[in-house]
Amino acid sequence: MRHLKQEIYFPIIVGIHFIFWAIDLYFYDGSFREVASDTMFFGELTDVDWKNPHRILGEVFSSWVVTVFAFNFLMATRARWVENLFGGLDKMYLIHRRSGVIAVFLLLAHFVVVPRAAEFNPGKPLGFYALILILIGVLLSAAPIFKRKIPYHKWVNFHKLMGIFYVMGVVHGILVDSLIKELPITRVYVFGMAFIGIIAWFYRAFLFRIFNKKMDYTIKSVQDLGGDIVEVELSPGQKKLDFKAGQFAFFTFCKVNKREQHPFTISSHPSENNLKVTVKGLGDYTNGLADKLSIGDRAKVEGPYGKFSTAYSKEREQIWVAGGIGITPFLSLIKDYYTQKVTLFWCVSDGHGAPFEHELKIAAENNPLLEFVLWESKKRGHINVDDMSIRKPKEKSYFICGPEAMKKNITKQLRQEGVKQKYIHDEEFAFR
Repeated sequence: MRHLKQEIYFPIIVGIHFIFWAIDLYFYDGSFREVASDTMFFGELTDVDWKNPHRILGEVFSSWVVTVFAFNFLMATRARWVENLFGGLDKMYLIHRRSGVIAVFLLLAHFVVVPRAAEFNPGKPLGFYALILILIGVLLSAAPIFKRKIPYHKWVNFHKLMGIFYVMGVVHGILVDSLIKELPITRVYVFGMAFIGIIAWFYRAFLFRIFNKKMDYTIKSVQDLGGDIVEVELSPGQKKLDFKAGQFAFFTFCKVNKREQHPFTISSHPSENNLKVTVKGLGDYTNGLADKLSIGDRAKVEGPYGKFSTAYSKEREQIWVAGGIGITPFLSLIKDYYTQKVTLFWCVSDGHGAPFEHELKIAAENNPLLEFVLWESKKRGHINVDDMSIRKPKEKSYFICGPEAMKKNITKQLRQEGVKQKYIHDEEFAFR
């Protein structure tokens, strides 16, 4: 299945708008006019017909905002069919985040360009308030400085308010006079997507927990591996999570916070009864996690999610590249079934940051199809494709999980070697 990646997704969103607007404007024969309107920087428009660029551009921008946010709310539902469409929840959330930022610039462009009727309309102040609140919401959600400083649970709760701000913006569009209301195809598309967006937000905010039951687990062991890395093993209650090697799930550790959940890649194999997650302290929730958890504590698990699976390339020889804690999905994948040779490169600063070195060496000794290479960057520098000594690189598949800089660097080098993008698989670290 061809996944809807961002290089495909964004042109589709733009293209649909251009097609609908072009068709409607070509056949439009209405009498919409700017009787007495003003713009922020371009003066007043008096008795001007609908063909003025301020009206057309302003409303094209606003229609993009409505539909982009609608798709974002749809992504937030974590629906399986949506995840399948985007090739994994991690990829989908990356597009979700970037879409929100793009929508803000479109919203500002709409506010600057679009003409405003002189007479009072309740939709005008409502639109202004929606603009300010959405700007604040996206700024707090996407700006790195706020993402680092705001605790995750507070960030999530505020992020849920974006739906209310969106409803305000949609109501604004319904109340004010607009060209969109006169264009049949564009009107149906924009307000139809607005309705879908509102329903998706309502489902995510109020019904998600009802229809997405979490599985009960109990913490069986908590092992501090050093370097602020902790391995947590959990035993299932009545129902066991059904997942594939390489996938992740959302975990709620009730002792830490009953309402807060975090995504962790599962490091155990599906054939094992218990779940294992390996977590590195990277934020307020995960720092010192070993001290926050105890044997016997309750946990809730929701999932599984993700498409980081070697099932897509069983017939090809594979190269796995892990950076630091990015080794987690491979701890499960090495126990999976594969028919071609696999070479795993684990890139760490030094041997002290490789708590699974012995386990991986034993796995390689017991499996003639698995080769394991520990790459210590302090001794050998950052790894590159030449260091891997790959013969016939175009004939292999690649799985990369680690820091963004490493993924981009390795992917760029592989593309320069002629490897097709469809044979390069990676997993995103950050959802937030």
